[in-house]
Amino acid sequence: MSDVKKGGAFKKAFIVILLLGLAGGGWWAWQQPAIRQQVEDYRWIHDHAQPDLHQGVEWWDGEIVKVLDGNWVYVKIKEGFVYALRLRGLEAPTLAIRLSDDTLTLGQEAKTFLEERILKNPVRFQSIEMSDIRYGHGYVEWQGASIILPMVESGMARLKRSEITHFSRETILELFAAERRAKEAGRGVWKEGVDINWTVGDYAESNVVPGV
Repeated sequence: MSDVKKGGAFKKAFIVILLLGLAGGGWWAWQQPAIRQQVEDYRWIHDHAQPDLHQGVEWWDGEIVKVLDGNWVYVKIKEGFVYALRLRGLEAPTLAIRLSDDTLTLGQEAKTFLEERILKNPVRFQSIEMSDIRYGHGYVEWQGASIILPMVESGMARLKRSEITHFSRETILELFAAERRAKEAGRGVWKEGVDINWTVGDYAESNVVPGV
C-alpha cells in the first residue's frame, strides 16, 4: 500500500475513533445527575422565560409592619398607606386557615423566619395585582435581593415557578439550586414525613383587612 493510501486510511480511522470518543463522552456526561439537572434547568428557562413581564410595574419603598405568615405581609409606604401583600414566587405553609398540625407548625416557623429578617425593616416592593381595599400580590426585595431566596434556601417555602419566569437566568438558576439544597438536606417543608396541605389560604378572600 502506498504512503498516500496509508495516510488516508489512518486519517479516516482517527476521525472514526474521535467521533466514537465524543459520542461516548456525551453519553457519559448525560449519565451524571448534576449535568442532567443543569440541562433540565436551562431547558425550563428556555421554555418559560418572560424577561419583559412586569417590567413596567413601579417599585415602591416601604416598611414591613406586620407578617401574617410566610406568604403574606403588611407593607407601609411613606405616604402612610398600608398594603397587604402576598409574596409572589413562593408558597409557604399557610396560617390563613387551619389545616394539618405540620402545616400549622411549619407555618409558624416560616412566619417567625420572616419576622426576624424583615419586620420593621425597609424594603422595596412591586405590586403586580392590587384590589381597591389594598390587597395585592407582589415581589419584595430586602437588602437589595429578593426575599424568595432565603425563604426557599432555609426550607421555609417552596418555589412557585410560574411566578419567577421574568427573573434573570442567573437568579432562576440560583433559586433552583437553593431549593434543591433545602430538599436534599430535609429542611423545613422538606422534612421527611411531614404532612403539609398546600391549599393556599388567601387572606384576601374575606374582603376584610386583618388589623395591623
